[in-house]
Amino acid sequence: MTDWRAIKKHLVKNDKCLAHLIELYGQPTFLSPRSCEPNLFDQLISSIISQQLSTKVARTLKDRLYRLLGSTEFVPSALVEIQVETLRSCGLSHAKSSSIQSIATILTNNPTYLSDLASKGDDEIIATLTQLKGVGIWTAQMFQMFALNQLDIFAPGDAGLMKGIRITYFEKKPLTTTAVEKVTAKWKPYRSVGSWYMWQVANAR
Repeated sequence: MTDWRAIKKHLVKNDKCLAHLIELYGQPTFLSPRSCEPNLFDQLISSIISQQLSTKVARTLKDRLYRLLGSTEFVPSALVEIQVETLRSCGLSHAKSSSIQSIATILTNNPTYLSDLASKGDDEIIATLTQLKGVGIWTAQMFQMFALNQLDIFAPGDAGLMKGIRITYFEKKPLTTTAVEKVTAKWKPYRSVGSWYMWQVANAR
């Protein structure tokens, strides 16, 4: 079980800016206790849909697809039978629609493909996920954070995350790779948590 009090104590001690944001936004939603095992396939498909889209637009497309399926979560057996053009009618691109169908087929044939990742190291998880059509490093990192609940993931390629860092730490300073690494080093081993607060800042702005 995740010990939020220990995480909070560590972050407040090491980063005064983050201490303020913790008071403002409270405990990250992805750290809340889960009443049941997460649907890893749903989480992965949600991340694919969200690629290069705002949170609001991605939510709209997901809701359309849920309505099409008559469900509140994605499962391989339902998506594997839907034609790419039908998926596109929900507003998804051809590339995303094709990726979703491809992944649904793989998971139908190998149901433990995603659950097996929980026992693997970070690099192996990235390598395994990026073998799937349409899954790049960003999508794999989002899966690590929000599906596998890994606490020390940082995705420097995420525009919203970098926007939050810029607003919080570098409004009047140049944003360099070295400077970002210095900031996020304060969050270790909880960079996923620090990242969540940066997204809150970016969305609020």
